[in-house]
Formats: sequence, C-alpha cells, structure tokens
Amino acid sequence: MFPDCAKQFKEVKSRASGEETEKSITEMLIEELKQREEEATEAQQQADVKLLEAKKLASQYQKEADKCSSGMDTCEEAREKSAESLLGQRKLTALWEERARELGWKPGNDKPHQNQ
Repeated sequence: MFPDCAKQFKEVKSRASGEETEKSITEMLIEELKQREEEATEAQQQADVKLLEAKKLASQYQKEADKCSSGMDTCEEAREKSAESLLGQRKLTALWEERARELGWKPGNDKPHQNQ
C-alpha cells in the first residue's frame, strides 16, 4: 500500500502545486492590471489638469484678443473722426483763403504789418 499511497500523494501534491502556480499567476495578473489601472487613472488626471490649464490660457488669450480688437475699433473710429475733421478744416481754410484773395491777399505776402 505504501507505493500506491506515495504515488497518489505525489499526484495530489503535483495538482496542488499546479493550482498554486495558477493562483500565483492569476494574482500576479490581477496585481498588474490594478497597477496599470492606477497608472491610467493618474495619466488621465494629469491630462485633465493640462487640459484645464490650456483652457484657462486660451481664455486669457481670448480676453487679450478681445481687448486688442476693441482698442483697434476705438482707434479706427478716432481715425475716421480725425479724417472728417481734417477735411472740414481744409474746406474752411480754402474758404478763408478765397476770401482773403478777394480782398487782395497774395501768398508770400504774409508779413505782419508794422504800425509807423
């Protein structure tokens, strides 16, 4: 009986060892999956932080662009008003020059009169 008992014991031991190896591999795989999940979660969190920073930066650039655009509009309006004013002043100057010529004024004859 001893030889059969020892043979059966080896088979049981061999099976148990195989089951332990399977458990060990399964546990290792589970551990690796957990680690990869943690790494993926951390990477996602970092990506979320970077995305939020990029959105904030884009918002700041947009605000600056809006200010610049508003400033350009203001400058353009001022330029247009200045051009209109200059045109008006040129017309008024031409009118006064025409009247002065009618009264005998000639270009180059603009020395002040001295009372004697």
